[in-house]
Amino acid sequence: MNRICVMFLTLGLMVALNSPLFSQLELPRKSPVAKTANTIGYTEIEIVYSSPAVKGRTVWGDIVPYDQVWRAGANEATTISFSTDLMIEGANLPKGKYAFFLIPQEGDTWTAVFNKTADQWGAYQYDESQDALRIPVGVKTLSNPEERLTYSIVEQDLDLGYIRFGWESKVVYLRFQTDLLNTVKQKIDEAIAKAPAEDHWKVYSQAADFLADSDRYTDWALNFANQSTELFDHSSNWWTKARLEAKKGDYKAAVESAAKAAEVGKANAEDKFYAGSKERIEQTVSEWKTKL
Repeated sequence: MNRICVMFLTLGLMVALNSPLFSQLELPRKSPVAKTANTIGYTEIEIVYSSPAVKGRTVWGDIVPYDQVWRAGANEATTISFSTDLMIEGANLPKGKYAFFLIPQEGDTWTAVFNKTADQWGAYQYDESQDALRIPVGVKTLSNPEERLTYSIVEQDLDLGYIRFGWESKVVYLRFQTDLLNTVKQKIDEAIAKAPAEDHWKVYSQAADFLADSDRYTDWALNFANQSTELFDHSSNWWTKARLEAKKGDYKAAVESAAKAAEVGKANAEDKFYAGSKERIEQTVSEWKTKL
């Protein structure tokens, strides 16, 4: 009799759990979906992942086993998308959307995996033959443990940055570099082809001003500034040239270029750049003169 009662109770519970009432109940995930994105140079990067919490558990070597491919999150495999080709830790990776996995190990080096099968649940159907890139990455110990797993994308220069993964006591940095300079040169060629000849100086001036923000591209920026001033005299391109010369430590040339910027700016009543920058230019030139 008891056995029959248990059987009917079990059957009733199964029916209840599969009834419309239960099947329509939507609850937040215990590991909520998170997204982070950034644009470095021309490269758009997006990471979509689920963010588990520690909740007092032992993470490394327990709920996340060592020496096994791990989804680097929860639920679906973490995905990372790149809009252009780039280099990750010095290795080439074509543009695209990838499933991202980590292989944790007990030492201070893990393995990072970018797999071409982007949409998959966990790592249960992981196929190593679909790996686009597999690289060793350093892992560090956090002084302040982090309850929830998080990713971030950090810019370090116009074409440099890193992806940060952190959870519990561990943090991993994946450093990347985009092909900014070649893309800039390509964009210049495209703009020159479309622009009227009288506007070509603007194209080179814009490129010079953009690259001037990076210490690694000063020579290229100055080259574009020179091409601009050879085509047309304007206070803005001469001032960009002056700033780049000062950046290289050639303050004599910088002062001369700044004087040219002031000369052409004063001669052109419609030069709004000089009108709005005159005080800043004069102050900066005064500082440069102390270094001659």
